[in-house]
Amino acid sequence: MSGPMTFSRRRFLRQAGGLSALSLAGSLDLLGLSSAAAQTGGDYKALVCLFLFGGNDSNSLVIPYSGYASYDAVRPLATGVNVAASLLTPIAPANLPGQTFALHPAFTATNGNPTLTSLFQSGRLAVVANAGTLVEPLTRAEYRAGTKRRPQQLFSHSDQQQQYQTSISESSVLTAPTGWGGRIGDELALSMNGPLATPIGMSFSGAQTFLNGSSVRGLSLPTAGNFGYTGDSPAPNAMQIARGNARAELILATDSNAMISSAQSSMMSALNASQRINPILNGTLPTTISTPFAGLNSGLANQLRAVARLVANRATLGQRRQIFFVSIGGFDTHTGQGQFQPPTPAIQGLASLYQQIGQAMSAFYQSTVNLGVQNEVTTFMLSDFNRTFRPNGVGTDHAWGGNYLVMGGAVQGNRFYGQYPNLALGGPDDADSLGRWIPTTAIDQYGATLARWFGVPDADLVQVFPNVGRFATSNLGFMG
Repeated sequence: MSGPMTFSRRRFLRQAGGLSALSLAGSLDLLGLSSAAAQTGGDYKALVCLFLFGGNDSNSLVIPYSGYASYDAVRPLATGVNVAASLLTPIAPANLPGQTFALHPAFTATNGNPTLTSLFQSGRLAVVANAGTLVEPLTRAEYRAGTKRRPQQLFSHSDQQQQYQTSISESSVLTAPTGWGGRIGDELALSMNGPLATPIGMSFSGAQTFLNGSSVRGLSLPTAGNFGYTGDSPAPNAMQIARGNARAELILATDSNAMISSAQSSMMSALNASQRINPILNGTLPTTISTPFAGLNSGLANQLRAVARLVANRATLGQRRQIFFVSIGGFDTHTGQGQFQPPTPAIQGLASLYQQIGQAMSAFYQSTVNLGVQNEVTTFMLSDFNRTFRPNGVGTDHAWGGNYLVMGGAVQGNRFYGQYPNLALGGPDDADSLGRWIPTTAIDQYGATLARWFGVPDADLVQVFPNVGRFATSNLGFMG
């Protein structure tokens, strides 16, 4: 402690009004800001993590077309979750000759934007098949015999959400969890973004472990409105101005206590970020973004629209690398999952969620095209887990390995990566007899492929994904 003034300043920083949109997560780190000069060069890349909270039934996201009989044998019309074959548009992965599949037909688009199906066919979208949390490679026989390690707390929402975001499937009480997006930020924030850049990681879905590293913290942002101290106003009155001046004086005052000094630096960094981000989030939307998003007002559309704003203003923010987190919930479909049948398929349950995703993702991709950065922005999906292939009569239950979409101009699309599961109940990919697919691709491999494209050197991948060396490859090949 450095005397009474230190206590007063600390109490002021704690009580004078918190940065309501910041994910400080109890840390006094500098929110990813660097005092080192950024490397020269103008290359830019962004990762956008789309998390489907609740455990998406990815057996409905990707449906076998040429092998529809194997799907229909387990999910016929009577199960209440069937998607009719007559509604499917086949896609033919270039690396799976003779096999055709389909994305759920509720993945529609508006405003003339490309659908997810058309993006797959044009090579801008790929499927990562049967990926999930793993400690090490695992077969059905090994899983059932217990001869190899398995992720802890399988089929638990909160635990699996954490494991997908951290890529760590064995918990440790010795260290606070960090996310693999945050650990990518640890590797690149100092070298790629400028000394006054805003934090590399930004969430429009509240505070998320995914964006927290050892030295960086994610910034939690609203999709619109004021980002800053609670009670501040874009047009402050005299009292608010006086309060702001006093606050700035206290934050800038020197102090010999390292903890207080770190808190002051953190708060100043956040204030600097808010001064640059607020005009962007509340400014006039350019037609390059407003046109693709016209009429779309779902929560996910609002989040991705805000991401597009920040991508468009990356130079103002001093960023050559950006990592975003957006999400949509409602995927815990034990009941009411709904089937999709002609003549007029009902947009409800899972179909309603997929419609929101399809429209928002397609609008976001078209925005990146309009901004000229489609080759520099990659959007990828995560979720708690997949759901059982065998329905429970009104929906589906918690499962494991699932199928995920990756979208962007740098994606080597029109292909499946990993191994699409054998759909036999009790078959070689089933953990039991309900269609709980044991992942054949680890989340570590999925993430490492993205991290390498983003700029993490091969030698440093183990710093981001400590277990990646246990698997056959750290590069699935879906990024150019």
